[in-house]
Amino acid sequence: MAVTALANLAVKVADLDAACAFYDAAGARIRDRMTWRNGERADVHLGPVVITLFTHAIYEDAVDLPDECFLHPALFTDDLDAELEGHDVVWGPEVVEGAFGRRRIAFVTAPGGMRLEFMEQLD
Repeated sequence: MAVTALANLAVKVADLDAACAFYDAAGARIRDRMTWRNGERADVHLGPVVITLFTHAIYEDAVDLPDECFLHPALFTDDLDAELEGHDVVWGPEVVEGAFGRRRIAFVTAPGGMRLEFMEQLD
């Protein structure tokens, strides 16, 4: 098992239009804006960093979250099941689909009151 790459940093925002406008003014490319699981999402490409903005976190029913906050780093792994061993799983594993393709994802609790997302790309 190994974490192979950082996919993105996930952030919850109350106003996706305002957040996208902020990052656009900072020179970012906004991609893959869409309706997503009881909210909206958009990918912000800012230099080498991808920030995914969400209006609603996929695991929000399991974790109490404010209207705006850092959610989690999303990490690619080559063995999701092995990566989850010994962790407190908050949500998943589940297969999700979007502009990014098909992924099998899960979220675990991490120190500092945050979560980690582990994901396997399926296609």
